[in-house]
Amino acid sequence: METQVFPYGVDALYVADEPRLYPYTTLPHAAIVTKLITDEQPQIVLFGASSAGRDLAPRVASAVRCGLTADCTSLVIGDHEVKKDNKVYKDLLYQIRPAFGGNIIATIINPDMHPQMATVREGVMKKEIFNENYTGEIINLQLENYLNETDFVVKVIERHIEKSKVNIKGAPIIIAGGYGVGSKENFNLLYDLAAVLGGEVGASRAAVDAGFTEHERQIGQTGVTVRPKLYIACGISGAVQHRAGMEESAIIISINNDPKAPINSLADYVINGDIATVIPKMIKYYKQNSK
Repeated sequence: METQVFPYGVDALYVADEPRLYPYTTLPHAAIVTKLITDEQPQIVLFGASSAGRDLAPRVASAVRCGLTADCTSLVIGDHEVKKDNKVYKDLLYQIRPAFGGNIIATIINPDMHPQMATVREGVMKKEIFNENYTGEIINLQLENYLNETDFVVKVIERHIEKSKVNIKGAPIIIAGGYGVGSKENFNLLYDLAAVLGGEVGASRAAVDAGFTEHERQIGQTGVTVRPKLYIACGISGAVQHRAGMEESAIIISINNDPKAPINSLADYVINGDIATVIPKMIKYYKQNSK
């Protein structure tokens, strides 16, 4: 475990080793994290916006009486000035997320309550090696000081886990379609291109709501956040809700018959044309040049 995290610059790894902590249940995990935060008094606490993180973070925030910003799509450290009080807050956590149904991007700060706490979507932060030989400290928690029997009143009797059919988060190439694709039949062109390129198919919320593809392929504020090497946006207008889930892609290609589509301003390359014409040509020329 330590060999997985230390190269990323981890200074201290706190380990809670107790067989009853698996599978995940809320009470014991919340008790451990709450006491750890109370003891260590960190300035910032981040949770992954996974099913467990979304369950754990609100309970911990309530216990330590601090704010919580959920599903952040970006984080920045900065200063904030309150002019009427002539007060400057240094090194605050700017917690950035879509708000009001995705119609605006809100920047949220928590200047007076600590810790500053947020859940962060998978794929938001770029994973970079700090030093392959970096070594931090391993701290084994004495769990008799953290837990009691009442934390284990809930027991998981049986679990049923269905394997995910789509690995869109880990795909290096994503071909995503929006409402502008036009139909479920036209959406099949995206699957053809993905098969040739070795990628996965994604979708905007509008395409999912229209029944063009399943929800597990949805990218954006109410879907997943992705960071592929190549993102091909087909018939996607580029609303802020969708951009929040894919704007950190390395290269973005927009295929759209609307030259004024907002997605075009984000794209590295823009192809103005109809999906039904452009994608078959892409498949044809890729096959010709990849032999």
